[in-house]
Amino acid sequence: MYNLSALYHPITANPAGGGEYLPGRLLQPYIRCYWGSGAQPPPQRTETIIPDSCMDIIWEWDERTGESSGIFCGINDTPFETGQAAQPVPVQRFAIRFHFWAVHLFVDEPLTEVLNVHVPVEYYFRTFRKELGDRLQHIRTMTERIAAAEDFLLRRLERGNRTSDGMMNAVHRLLTSRGIMTAGALESSSGLSSRQLERLFRQHIGLPPKKVADLIRFQNVWLDLYRSPQTKGVMQDIVFTYGYSHQSHLINNFKKFAGKTPLDALSHARR
Repeated sequence: MYNLSALYHPITANPAGGGEYLPGRLLQPYIRCYWGSGAQPPPQRTETIIPDSCMDIIWEWDERTGESSGIFCGINDTPFETGQAAQPVPVQRFAIRFHFWAVHLFVDEPLTEVLNVHVPVEYYFRTFRKELGDRLQHIRTMTERIAAAEDFLLRRLERGNRTSDGMMNAVHRLLTSRGIMTAGALESSSGLSSRQLERLFRQHIGLPPKKVADLIRFQNVWLDLYRSPQTKGVMQDIVFTYGYSHQSHLINNFKKFAGKTPLDALSHARR
C-alpha cells in the first residue's frame, strides 16, 4: 500500500502527552502508533478524547488477577471524557491505533457501524485474543509487546484482504486536499460515482465520504493551530485556508469536534 501516512498526521487533544510509539517501516502505511501503560492504577484525572479519525484496539488486564479484556474503538466524531477515580487495582494497557483507511485489511468482518462504538475486539477481529491478546499480559516490556503486535499484524496482512483502488484514490485525494473537496471533484478523481463511493467507504471505513472529509479537515485545522508559533492572525489564516465562511463558522465547527474553542484547546494542550 502507498504510504498515505506521509500525507496525514492526526494528533490527540494533548499531543505532547507522550506515550506513543511509532510503528516499524513495513507497518507505517497502516498503523498510526502504539500506546500503553505499565502496572498502575487508573488515572484520577479525566482526559478529553477528540476525533482523530483513527480506530484503536485496546487490550487491558488486571495485574493482580490476570483477568483481561480487549476493546475495539471505532471512529468518534464527538469529544468525550475518559478516566475515573483511582482504584487500588493495578492495570496494564496496550493499544494499536490504526489509520482509518487501513483497518479493513486486518478485520474478519465488514466495518459497518463503527461510528462512536466501543465493542469487544472479537466483534471484528475473531482471532485477536488467541493470536495476540492472551500473549501480551505475559510480556513485560513495551518493546517486546510492540514486536509481538507487529508480528501479528504482518501475518494478518499476508491473508490478502482486498481493498478498492478507487476508494483508496479517493482517500488519497481527501488527504492531499486536507478534507476540502466537493463531492463532484471526489467522483472525478476516483473514477467512481457518488453511490459507489458511498458504498465502498461504508464497507471499508464505516463512514460516508463527507464524514471522513470533515474529520480530515478538523484534524488538519487542529494540527495547524497546534504547530503555529503564535495565535495572533492564525485564526483568520485558517478561515481562508480551509474554506470557512467566517471566524465564527470556524470556531463553532471546531467546538463540535473538540468540545472547546480553538484558543481553549490550545491552552489545554500547552499547559
